[in-house]
Amino acid sequence: MRTRLSTSSRSLLADLSLVGICVVWGTSFAIVKSVVGDINPATFIAVRFGIASIILGLIASPRMKGLDRRTWAAGLFLAVPLMAGFLTQTHGLKVTTASKAGFITGMHVVFTPLLEYVLRRRRVLAHQAAGVAVALVGLGLLTLEGFGRPSVGDLLVLACAFAFGLHIVMLGRYSPEHDGFLLSFTQMVWSAVLATLIAGRDMVQALSFDPGVVWSVIYLGATGTALAYLVQTIAQKYTPPTRAALIMQSEPVFAALFAWLLIGERMAAKQFVGAALILLGILVCQIGDTARPREV
Repeated sequence: MRTRLSTSSRSLLADLSLVGICVVWGTSFAIVKSVVGDINPATFIAVRFGIASIILGLIASPRMKGLDRRTWAAGLFLAVPLMAGFLTQTHGLKVTTASKAGFITGMHVVFTPLLEYVLRRRRVLAHQAAGVAVALVGLGLLTLEGFGRPSVGDLLVLACAFAFGLHIVMLGRYSPEHDGFLLSFTQMVWSAVLATLIAGRDMVQALSFDPGVVWSVIYLGATGTALAYLVQTIAQKYTPPTRAALIMQSEPVFAALFAWLLIGERMAAKQFVGAALILLGILVCQIGDTARPREV
């Protein structure tokens, strides 16, 4: 006998799934920083998304009969901000500090409700504004060591935050209308194509990846890309974009945790306070959304 999950249960499961992918992404920072080196970021990203495309293609193969032009078009629309985010962030990190980049990237939690208002005419609610404010203060305490004059890197990472915010809003628009597996597959394919075109002749670097880079790109392609974006695409059928963006602010918390567990880095007292405030901001948004009618 099959039991259908209630709307609230699906919403909770979706939220927990988003936390889960933040755990996965939290493990990826040290990997990316250590393996990219002199490799063109577009080449590394193209291989990563190419692997994700193959994996999702195999997973979604029983559903391929339902793949139509609308899904391909939606996947392309979603791949553009996704690739813009990955590329600007990676290039920006080369010329700005990690702490500044962490805070600026977290600005997507501010861009998301603003973009929702501009593109979908959804007003920013009081509890959303409060949750966003608390989470931003927490993210600043967790990652910020001080700002100097804005650099080209800062501006690139700010563009990354805008792109990720746009991707979250667009995903909230398209995911309810399409099969989550097929939409994830088309996103990965188009992202791999776009990154390949941007890498151009530097794609030849992929032929000389050393074993460490190969295993790293396989791990990131399988878990941090294929699995993560499949989960995100399906979860956002049941989680509004602003709450999804706020939940994703747990990513730096997990990044700090794994940095401590895996390589012995320790957080200062203010960083622990920042981590707690991020979780509080998520809770404020969650409670506020639960207490009012669903708006997906």
